[in-house]
Amino acid sequence: MASGSKKLTSADEKKIVASVRSGVPVTVLAKTYGVTRPTIYRAIRSFHEKAEGANVGTANVSFTVDWNTLRTFDAVTGRLGLKSRADALRRVCRVPSAFLEPDPDLADALRDVARELSAIGRNVNQLVATKNYEVRRGDKLKLTKPQQQVLSDLLDHIDGVSTQVREMEGKRASETFRRFVAGMKGVDDGTD
Repeated sequence: MASGSKKLTSADEKKIVASVRSGVPVTVLAKTYGVTRPTIYRAIRSFHEKAEGANVGTANVSFTVDWNTLRTFDAVTGRLGLKSRADALRRVCRVPSAFLEPDPDLADALRDVARELSAIGRNVNQLVATKNYEVRRGDKLKLTKPQQQVLSDLLDHIDGVSTQVREMEGKRASETFRRFVAGMKGVDDGTD
């Protein structure tokens, strides 16, 4: 382990923060600069404290993504006519928090779907319970015409609910994308 007696300069702190952001482990940086890991952590903290002092009212945000994600983000940024990644990311941070909150209409629709699925489940359970009782009595497993019709109706109902869910997913995805693009472009998201 390094002695930790070396004093890191502001330029060193800046390089260390850039290295950490690019994924270099703190242990490697400590060996490179001939200091301890806690000294590297103090340098990172010092860099951010100085930046906060210089940029009162602002904060640095740092994260990593894979190259494919970054290329996709750059493509969207270009299509939206934004100047830079930084500009795009600032806009993402400014999009109102309501953008990420659940849509009350969608939540109601999903509750309705849940009720429908629950009703279907109860009907299936009743049908299965009846058939189980008959089998336990020694009867052969056979569906009567009315039971076949109930089962057919339940399967149709399940298909209808499935279609309803796909339509809700598509509508929500389209609306979410529209709101996201409007927020990125700085367009007021008024009601149509």
